[in-house]
Amino acid sequence: MSLTKASSRKDLAEQNLSPGQPKSTTIVKYEKSSCLFCNEWFDAQTFTEHLIHCGQVLEECPNGCQAFIPRIRMRSHLKECPRTNLQSLNGQRMSVSMDRLDRQSDQRLLVIEQDVGTIRSVLNEEIRQRLHLITDVGNIRKQNQVVEDWTRDTDKALDDLRRQMDEEASQRAFLTEQNQLDFQYCCNVTQSLKEQVESRLDEAQKMVNQLSADVTLHQNQLNDNILKLEELIFENERLNREKFFQIEEFLQQINEDIKTRLANSDYVLSKQATLDYEVKNVKSIVCETEERCDKLDRALHQTMQNLSDLETQMAMQQRIASVQNIRGHLIWRIKDYSKKLDESKQYDTILHSAMFSNKAFSYALRLDIYLNGKGTWKGRNMIACLNVLSGEYDPLLAWPCRLQAEIIIRDQCSNAAEAEDYVKTIFVRKKSDDFLQSNQYFHIPHKVITSRNYLRNDSMFIEVRVLK
Repeated sequence: MSLTKASSRKDLAEQNLSPGQPKSTTIVKYEKSSCLFCNEWFDAQTFTEHLIHCGQVLEECPNGCQAFIPRIRMRSHLKECPRTNLQSLNGQRMSVSMDRLDRQSDQRLLVIEQDVGTIRSVLNEEIRQRLHLITDVGNIRKQNQVVEDWTRDTDKALDDLRRQMDEEASQRAFLTEQNQLDFQYCCNVTQSLKEQVESRLDEAQKMVNQLSADVTLHQNQLNDNILKLEELIFENERLNREKFFQIEEFLQQINEDIKTRLANSDYVLSKQATLDYEVKNVKSIVCETEERCDKLDRALHQTMQNLSDLETQMAMQQRIASVQNIRGHLIWRIKDYSKKLDESKQYDTILHSAMFSNKAFSYALRLDIYLNGKGTWKGRNMIACLNVLSGEYDPLLAWPCRLQAEIIIRDQCSNAAEAEDYVKTIFVRKKSDDFLQSNQYFHIPHKVITSRNYLRNDSMFIEVRVLK
């Protein structure tokens, strides 16, 4: 029928679509019924009226020729029907047969109407089922369309994910290769640094050994000189003692001569003059001896200071290779302040702090202090300077060196909340690792040191903080 044909045409149209083209979904809403005789579509209101007047409805020939002719061709059939001539012969029977025919036609019409109603109900039921099926098919097609869209989006997303995974894999491969190259470069740099450090450590060890040998030699020479100085001092003391004894004996003789020759005044005067001259000579000899002893004492102390400096330098060279304090923070306790201040006043001694560094593998630093001052600041101030020493890693550092630091004298107050530290900000500069640094001194007055609780139990705490 026409509905089946329309559906088949639609399926063929969908089959003719290319595989790449998306299928379009069409929802057909059937609100008309099809005539079984003329295949025309009519509304539900006019369908019954159309069946009564439809020209394609089959009707039995009234002449009784047993033929079923469409209504539209009934007149032409009656003209050609073989039973038409018999009507003239059977005129009387015709009226009777017509009545009977009318009754039969009415009955048949009723039967036909019943059959048509039954067929219509069946068709309507079939149409409803078909509409349900079409609706289900439309829903299924919608679902299929949704599934196809979801599948298409999923495929697109999967393609994007595959592309991103490929890009990520290529990027990771590149990064892995780059990391391998960087690791190899780091290994090479580390190996070269290790070789340089080992070579410098060997050189430092050789230098330390040489310095140890020099220190041992100088110490031996110093010990020999000290022994010679002690022998010379003992010899001078012995000679002075002998001279004093001789002078006493000479004075006793003079006294005896004075007693025996009191009458002779001229002799007494000459002896007195001689005695005065001898006393002056003895006094000059004593003064010269004292000056020599002072000079020897100073020379001995200077030699001991040089020896201490050599030992400090040797220890410094040993510590340069491995500085323990690498945080740029140092707290230095100076014990026996009064004694060290007296030594500084008498011998101009220098105090050296422990080695430290502003950070790992960086500049080697040391704080030097003149407790009694230096130059024009001597006697009234404490002079200090923060020195940048030659370190093990100087070739790897940035030059010129510019550092800022705080020198803090800690207040040793019992109540920490009331403590007021003395803070001094300094700047340290050095042009290069092989450039001889000119010390940049700063001063702290002795009045400040002796005020508050900066000195306690004859000890002072000095803190150094490297800021940058």
